[in-house]
Amino acid sequence: MKDNLITIISFAIALSGWVKVFYDHVTSRPKIRGQVFQMMRGQMDDPNHKGKRFEAFIAYLYLVNKRRNTIHILDYELDVKVEGKWVKLGRVYGIHNVKNSFGALAGGNIEIKNFEENLIYRKGKPAEYGQPIHGWIVFVGPEDLHNADVLVYRLTCIDAFRKKHCIDTKKEELGNLFLLQDMADIKMPPPKGL
Repeated sequence: MKDNLITIISFAIALSGWVKVFYDHVTSRPKIRGQVFQMMRGQMDDPNHKGKRFEAFIAYLYLVNKRRNTIHILDYELDVKVEGKWVKLGRVYGIHNVKNSFGALAGGNIEIKNFEENLIYRKGKPAEYGQPIHGWIVFVGPEDLHNADVLVYRLTCIDAFRKKHCIDTKKEELGNLFLLQDMADIKMPPPKGL
């Protein structure tokens, strides 16, 4: 009986070492979480085809690494769910070379101060444990998405090791617009009638 108890205890101790190794392996891999904090949509002219337009999705992302190992995010992808199907959007590269003012449907301009410095991919910061990374990024889709009701935004962050981290944000989960104005230093036109 005593030999069986010693064998069981020895086995449990040996197994706990392997459990620790497995636990350390799983928890050491970076895990990006967060949300598409806010989305501004509008139309953008196609520079390659006169008269052709795209629907622009100007996203403000808020991301954090839930694990202890740091990682660099190499690229981003965005899909939108419209009428029960997913539509893949194209990433706009070189947007830091354009102006930082956008026309509002209600009139006036939405001015984003330091837009080019606040593009999330130009910050060059790694995703560290508990340290948020936030900023703008621009995607485009077909012009027929202009009046579409987007139900879910699926952001995919691709890290330096080509691992994909997917984050879904429902339209009702988008962040507070007034908080966005503070975080992103946006100057909005006053509401009509004021």
